[in-house]
Amino acid sequence: MRIFIPVLVLLVAGSGRAEPDTFYLGTGKDGSLRLDSGSRVVNRYARLTADAASGTSDLTVSDSTGFAAGDLVLVHQSAGLAAPDSGNQNPLDLGSGPVGRIEYARVASVSSGVIRLTAPLLYAHAGNLSQVVSVPEYTDLDVRSGASLRAAPWDGSVGGILAVMVTGRLRNDGLFTVDGAGFRGGAFLSHADLNGCTGLDEPVASGGAYKGEGLVAGRFGSASGRGNLANGGGGGICHNSGGGGGGHAGLGGRGGRSAPADGEQDVGGLGGAPLVYLPYEYLVFGGGGGAGEGNNDEGSGGGAGGGLMLLRATEVRGGGRFSAAGATPPPTPGDDGAGGGGAGGAISIRTVQELECGAVEARGGAGGDNTERIFPLAPGGGGAGGVVFLQGEVITCSRSVLAGEPGHMATDGGTHGAGPDSVDGGTAPGSAQALSIPFDMPPSPVLTLPVDGATQVGLRLHVEGRAQAGDQRVLLFLDGVLLSPLVPGADGRFSYDRPGSLPPGRHELSAFTESLGVHSLSSAPVVFTAVPGGPPDAGVPGEGGGNEVPGVIPPLVLAVGCGCGSAPGAGLWAGAVLVAALAARRRRKP
Repeated sequence: MRIFIPVLVLLVAGSGRAEPDTFYLGTGKDGSLRLDSGSRVVNRYARLTADAASGTSDLTVSDSTGFAAGDLVLVHQSAGLAAPDSGNQNPLDLGSGPVGRIEYARVASVSSGVIRLTAPLLYAHAGNLSQVVSVPEYTDLDVRSGASLRAAPWDGSVGGILAVMVTGRLRNDGLFTVDGAGFRGGAFLSHADLNGCTGLDEPVASGGAYKGEGLVAGRFGSASGRGNLANGGGGGICHNSGGGGGGHAGLGGRGGRSAPADGEQDVGGLGGAPLVYLPYEYLVFGGGGGAGEGNNDEGSGGGAGGGLMLLRATEVRGGGRFSAAGATPPPTPGDDGAGGGGAGGAISIRTVQELECGAVEARGGAGGDNTERIFPLAPGGGGAGGVVFLQGEVITCSRSVLAGEPGHMATDGGTHGAGPDSVDGGTAPGSAQALSIPFDMPPSPVLTLPVDGATQVGLRLHVEGRAQAGDQRVLLFLDGVLLSPLVPGADGRFSYDRPGSLPPGRHELSAFTESLGVHSLSSAPVVFTAVPGGPPDAGVPGEGGGNEVPGVIPPLVLAVGCGCGSAPGAGLWAGAVLVAALAARRRRKP
């Protein structure tokens, strides 16, 4: 199976030495854990209170209590997407942006409100939109029947994530759950008896119910109206319409129509938009469902979306379940509109050997039912399916990313216009991927040019190397600073020409291979010394050369390497430059 890995261009001028994900299965430093009964949260969470730029080692957090030197942490920007137009249900591609990106790091020290890392971040994370999550590292983990591991629910700042690494066996005969731990559903609020609303952003005062929470920050509890806001479902508007379901990998279901007294208008909340991303680089919460509209204090709010689960182990065994379902609102107690279901969350399980379980599920929550028995009043829309990503040598787990069913009316069992039309087809189900290959770190690349220990005449840098052929990329570092991600050619060879001039002196090159979001160990470092000199055309063709001012480093403008391997005659060209440079020196010698 060919996996497409997009090329990402990073702006890293001024950043320090970054730390790729070479953590693999962790260290096992927390020993073994066996849970025989009850439910336990094993992660700690802290809000990032200041922006953390790429290259920083210090994370300013809301509470550093419970974190310690040596801990593995996950840094995750959980929200902060630029707001699309209200009611825009087109797929939202998270692309190479910061929202939802997965980044692991190791803690060097902890002081009040500050977590210092052993190496700086590779990516930037926005303050008050990101969280730092401790990741236990077990030798073995055993959850027995009747016991469960869970995430603390997302509270608008932190929570919603269950992350664990196991160097040995993870056995699950119970439950790993982040059900309803993601983005929150819109709260129900009773209005006056109002009719005739149409607004995507209908104010609360004129009959708009609250939208569900999604990737757009700062709007929960204030945004109202039938228009979805990114993957958050829209609220019902005016007389007893239903809330829309949250979105994730699928499109959330629409809420049911308004009451007969309002002409049964199709004004239920719109379902949350679907999201597009690579699950080994990003993971996000399921969107919350929108609230139903009501005027008798008998409606219901929306259900919360599912949270995130990230597990790595040598093997996973047992017949237990891993679940990231969206929540279903309770039935309405009377004649008001019902809320939409939360979207399924996201689960990533990666094993070196067998991955065995009873089920892995990221289902959408059903829309709320309407219990009014006299008039046909609106149920809520079902939440969309979430994301499941499994990797292991052998995978024997059933998988489900079904959308939630629309709610139903007590009058005749119908949906009164609530969606989705299908829970296992169309646009509402989620995404399930299974790669039957062992989880492993890719092999390290080899740098072939410059040569270790060489003295380079001229201040332009040309790099060549090779990686394992296949679908991966290479991160190239100069003196600990990321130069550029490169995509190797089909034969695994790569090359790169650094724009601008090197400062004279000693430099160190290193490289990491990246495959499916995990990095190799570093290549053998190449240390070389750059000295001024060379003929006027000794630089990169088309960029001039030989007249740089030593010690002046122009701003880094990063380009993507061509991945085309060594150009024919490159070695002869380099040799000619060196001979010409030495000849020029002899001519200048008094």
